[in-house]
Amino acid sequence: MIDEDYQARVAGTNIDPRSLLSTDYFNHFNEAVMLLGMVADMPEILDDLDRWQFKSYVEHFQDSSLGFASLAIECYDVAPAETRERFDRAVQQMGMLIDETRRQLRQIWEQGEVDRFKEMARINSMELQGMMDDGAAIVHGRARALDQESIDALFP
Repeated sequence: MIDEDYQARVAGTNIDPRSLLSTDYFNHFNEAVMLLGMVADMPEILDDLDRWQFKSYVEHFQDSSLGFASLAIECYDVAPAETRERFDRAVQQMGMLIDETRRQLRQIWEQGEVDRFKEMARINSMELQGMMDDGAAIVHGRARALDQESIDALFP
């Protein structure tokens, strides 16, 4: 159970009062999504993708200028363990996808397989976006992001 004090303290911030986590962390991954989407048509930015560095939740907020950054870090430590573990697993998988994609893209590019390079970049950009959506669902207390069928069911 979440301490009522924390629920009150996160009011008016982008920290979810149920999970005590913030989807603002996923802004860190938006750059990788964007670069993966662009590298398909501009292979010269593969070096930019290679320079992208994973940051943990805490590191992201330590480097953030958001007014609630220190509270986000504090809340991470007291977030419900099961939720935080699911969140951390999802984030770890995102980081692994980016690392593996970069490695494979570099190899495919060097082999001159342009069509395969483009396809992999686009597919993995969409995959990473879907993983971010699932991570946001965890933050907001859902098992997974809503698919189109679930969204349509909300509006009969």
